[in-house]
Amino acid sequence: RLFEECFQRQWYRTAACYILVIAKLEGSSVSQYNALRLLQATLDESLYELAGELVRFLLRSGRDYEHVASESERLSLSKEQSAHINSVKNILESHAGYLMSGRELSKLVAFVKGTQFDLVEYLQRERCGSARLESFAAGIELIGQKLQMGTLQSRLDAEFLLAHMCTVGFKEWIVVLATLLRRTEVLIDLFQDDMRLWKAYSTTLQSHPAFVEYNDLLEIIEDQLSLQDSEK
Repeated sequence: RLFEECFQRQWYRTAACYILVIAKLEGSSVSQYNALRLLQATLDESLYELAGELVRFLLRSGRDYEHVASESERLSLSKEQSAHINSVKNILESHAGYLMSGRELSKLVAFVKGTQFDLVEYLQRERCGSARLESFAAGIELIGQKLQMGTLQSRLDAEFLLAHMCTVGFKEWIVVLATLLRRTEVLIDLFQDDMRLWKAYSTTLQSHPAFVEYNDLLEIIEDQLSLQDSEK
């Protein structure tokens, strides 16, 4: 009753304190059910540190009861735990999809850090889905607006995302993020092996008045690519 009251009043931190009490008094199934409800609510409110604590509780809670179960009960518990882990994974993946589709990138970074969500696995699966960029020009405008690169935290978020995109080899995102961060070394490394991409990139930036601020970046990249070509 106290948990439900806190949950309805959106006192989520206090409600989380009752999860362990529920586990002792009513068992793991009831506590896990309520923890899943609380996890969804905290994600909806972008309370990612608390969400991370709930994820860790949920992923270990089933194992804490294995030592008291008989052999037949242990098999049943194993099946329940598998379904339970899938529920946690589905909730996290659904939230990641929501953030990525809306290009809420700073929230995505906070979500990944808070819950230890596997962003690389998600990006590999969703590169043609929610993570797909329709075009470079639209991407750089939208992502630049979303991240607001004038702040240190936004630049750190962009660096975090860039590192993950490089791991996946997601060229479209690498180009956009490296441009916003003015990471010429990343862009040169990419373009020297793909001159068609360089030409498309250069043409796009030069043909949009909104991208005039990147003219100096284009000059630096072009000079470096020409120098490398002459050294071959």
